Amino acid sequence: MAREPNFQPPWNEVESGHYVATCGCGEQHYHVPPADRRVRQDPYDPATMRHFGQCEHRDTTDLAIVKGLLTVHERDGYWWVICNSCKAEWQVMYYAEPVG
Repeated sequence: MAREPNFQPPWNEVESGHYVATCGCGEQHYHVPPADRRVRQDPYDPATMRHFGQCEHRDTTDLAIVKGLLTVHERDGYWWVICNSCKAEWQVMYYAEPVG
């Protein structure tokens, strides 16, 4: 029996995220990688801010003002944040530490 070089067996989902392609020569399995379920932290969130005590904007929560006030640079695994008012600098990790 001659083989067809362009034959592509259909993929069937046998369970959520697990696919199998079956033909006369065997099976191929594919598992969808799990999605990253961690919640990213926001560098503009007032809970992550580390202004100096004398900064006049340390209690500001208005997002429009905060976005104009802070300069955010993306780095490897975190954001580097600079307050343009008090010149304080801090980092915000992309993901919060797991709880529990």
